[in-house]
Amino acid sequence: MKGALIAVLAVAALAMAPKIASAQSVSIACEPSNYCFGDASGVAYDTISWSANTFSTGAIFSANCTNRSVCRFHCPTRPGMINMTVSYSLGGQVVGSASSQVRCTAQDI
Repeated sequence: MKGALIAVLAVAALAMAPKIASAQSVSIACEPSNYCFGDASGVAYDTISWSANTFSTGAIFSANCTNRSVCRFHCPTRPGMINMTVSYSLGGQVVGSASSQVRCTAQDI
């Protein structure tokens, strides 16, 4: 009985221990419109940069997205699809990037 209690306590302690991820990945999530979020799980970086192919939509970026995990934009006169890329760099070298196509509209959907 005492051995079973110790085993249960050991399992409970393991379940409460902090989780350390060893996977390194860069991802981008853009939905439903005018907003993208970048994430660099397990990647060491000192700079976040964003780039866009706006395909003549007239996309407007209301703020500089550099070193921000979120980038917002809108297309007040010509809505359409744009391609967004987020890149993470360390010491001037890109260590990871991700791209996604996203809808650009006059107002958030």
